[in-house]
Amino acid sequence: MRAPVQKLIRRPSRSIPSVILALLLLAAGSLGSWLLGHRIVSGTWPDRAATTLDAVGSATLGSAAVLIIAGIVAVCGLVMILMALWPGVPEHVEILPDAVPGQTAVTRRDLAGLVRTQVEQVDGVHSVAVTARRSRVDVVVLSVLDDLAPVREAARKKADEALDALKPVGITRSRVRIRHTS
Repeated sequence: MRAPVQKLIRRPSRSIPSVILALLLLAAGSLGSWLLGHRIVSGTWPDRAATTLDAVGSATLGSAAVLIIAGIVAVCGLVMILMALWPGVPEHVEILPDAVPGQTAVTRRDLAGLVRTQVEQVDGVHSVAVTARRSRVDVVVLSVLDDLAPVREAARKKADEALDALKPVGITRSRVRIRHTS
């Protein structure tokens, strides 16, 4: 008896909240180290730090400045929580789905490379840039020809053929744009 096959894992993208939190902690740690170093060397707190601490200590919770800062901190915290929970685009895409247990998957970058290789074979194409998005493949074709309509149609047909051959799960269409280059 076989063990059940696990599906591709979709992990949330946590890089932006992590970077923001790391920068905030780095700034707070640097400030604290500088204040502690000044206190150890001179025996007193820096003048600016003393006046700031006095001003913060004398502020009431109902003052406008405290409420504004609390609101900004709350909004930043909420945004960081939402960004941590928002699912990121999975790095791998399942291709060639069938009834056989197991999955075949490629990275989005490799899928874009496979589509680019197919579109580059079209006559009149100078170069191709392909990006695999969440639900579509974006294809940008550069051509030196004056009449771009036949090249666009042939590139769209090749991109659709490549997607039909690979059958990537979740990617249903391609968008082909063409530009004239000299």
